[in-house]
Amino acid sequence: MAAEEDTEQSYLPKKKKSESEDDKRRKKIVPGSLMKALMRPGGGESNPSDGDQVIYHCTVRTLDGVVVQSTRSEYGGKGIPIRNVLGKSKIIVGLLEGIPTMLKGEVAMVVCDDLGVLKKVVCHKSA
Repeated sequence: MAAEEDTEQSYLPKKKKSESEDDKRRKKIVPGSLMKALMRPGGGESNPSDGDQVIYHCTVRTLDGVVVQSTRSEYGGKGIPIRNVLGKSKIIVGLLEGIPTMLKGEVAMVVCDDLGVLKKVVCHKSA
């Protein structure tokens, strides 16, 4: 009887794994709409991957240079870096793709066309 149950279970269709929210957002990126410029190299040895906690400062500017949002106190922010877990936290698409390419201490500029609004994001990755 137990052998019959095992046989039945092996023939049951397997459920498809649903796409994550991040995967759906990544598919919306048009080739050429996301650019990263290295401003200062980092000193780390490895890049973060999904499940890793990242701590970074971020300044969002329009292409004209107007600061929209910042974590830096010199740009009107609180001076407290952002903490996110890659793959689990909601992050704007440009950073979702840019942060995994960064090393500890790296400063990079990510230019992206996110939801029709052009933004220039400067990240200072702390950890």
